[in-house]
Amino acid sequence: MIRVIIVEDEQPTLDLMERLVGRHPLLEVAGTFTSPLEALEQYTLLKPDAVFLDVEMPKMGGLELANKLREIDEDIQIVFTTAYPDYAVDAFRVSAVDYLLKPVTSDDLERVVARLSKNYSLRSNLEAPVAVGEPSVRCLGTFETRKVDGSLISWPTRKTEELFAYLLAYPNRLAGKWQLADLLWTDMEEDRALHNVHNAIYRLKKALKEAGLPVDLTHSNEGYLLRVAPAFTDIERFRDFMKRTSAIDIRNATEAEKLFRSCRGELFGGKDYVWSSGLAAEVSAQKASLALMLASYYREIADMAAAKMTLRTYLADAPLDEEINAELLRLYAESGESGAFRNHYEQYAQRLEAELGVRPTESIRVLATGFSI
Repeated sequence: MIRVIIVEDEQPTLDLMERLVGRHPLLEVAGTFTSPLEALEQYTLLKPDAVFLDVEMPKMGGLELANKLREIDEDIQIVFTTAYPDYAVDAFRVSAVDYLLKPVTSDDLERVVARLSKNYSLRSNLEAPVAVGEPSVRCLGTFETRKVDGSLISWPTRKTEELFAYLLAYPNRLAGKWQLADLLWTDMEEDRALHNVHNAIYRLKKALKEAGLPVDLTHSNEGYLLRVAPAFTDIERFRDFMKRTSAIDIRNATEAEKLFRSCRGELFGGKDYVWSSGLAAEVSAQKASLALMLASYYREIADMAAAKMTLRTYLADAPLDEEINAELLRLYAESGESGAFRNHYEQYAQRLEAELGVRPTESIRVLATGFSI
């Protein structure tokens, strides 16, 4: 993943860029800023691989900010966003990777990501051995399984992959053979569905054995049991952390931050598994809890910028979450950021009306009266 920050002085444009960049499978939004000065202050903490900069901004323009970032990190990859193509020459004078003309489209972003990927040799790195301590299976934001040599497993059938996903979702628990038949081959006759379960289990065992992965898949007359260690998948690491954590402090902050950054996106990469909706809701609720705990920790150490960034990062994936939106608005209110408060409240209210046909809750509306909204 390429970690990026986005600097854009207009909040609506910043939100659009954050959603567009955040949806790309090779990019991770490490931070967003409307203030170039704040972006400069937070740069060494966030340590991004690339920066998307608006060219025209008050107090410090994108070209000036790019030069200052180069002084800190000469390897930083810079992409400019602008409504004026005449800035292209100036952009390349500071060795920008590329520039994007507003409004930015998905096709434009793909072109830029291709250049960023080439610069970081990302394609070859994706095939490199997994770093020590990394999980063999990623379920959050994607769904990929790596062999012991670091290469990706190529599943023989989609149903084999889905069967593995289900067993990973509920590890160390017996999955009944008839239950699997009904879940994965819903519209098929029972005998034929059960036959498909046996075949898929056989293919799964073979694939896991060839991959050299440390899993134990056993069977009984009743069904199948997959035993894995918590470190085997990112989702188990995440669930294990949430089970044993009620608050974030200096002792577990680093682990919490790493988990939060890694759990972006939908469960199983948004694959349409009909049985996974309940688990997806559970994971989403735990993500919200982690975001709130992290924001509370940043409050305690007086790092309000990090607290706001954490909440905005979560809202990029779940923009209608009432509790997180309310907490972010409270932070804006406490910091006296009336402009940021107003912009966020209006966008939240518009989303609620457009998608659910409702207004913000009374408590949020009361909070908004302080800024004459």
